[in-house]
Amino acid sequence: MDGQLGSGLDLLVRIGVSKVGARVLVFIAERGRVRSVEIEDSLSIGQSGVSSAIRELTGRGWIRTEIIPTQTKGRPRHIYQLSIPFSSIVDEIERLGDAEIDSIKEGTEDLRRIASACPCF
Repeated sequence: MDGQLGSGLDLLVRIGVSKVGARVLVFIAERGRVRSVEIEDSLSIGQSGVSSAIRELTGRGWIRTEIIPTQTKGRPRHIYQLSIPFSSIVDEIERLGDAEIDSIKEGTEDLRRIASACPCF
């Protein structure tokens, strides 16, 4: 992944996405449809880490899983892709940020009211 993504990945982590989840989300956004092994190999993440990140991102409604049966006996393949456009995910993150900013402003206004009534210097 590109070094320019550092602040974007940091933002995802600040809103509560795990570091691995953030990396997996951006990888899927860049690649489109991917298999777990592609994520594992490209990001040097173990299968359990990928599974955990996929659960997290699916829980947020950002990723969907397509199950492809195999021709032979064995486990089906899972293909992961975004469930909504990446721009919609960015919009959701921005709304979360706006709500946090509003909360901070409200809290500082409360503190300023206390400060104005305070007899200290």
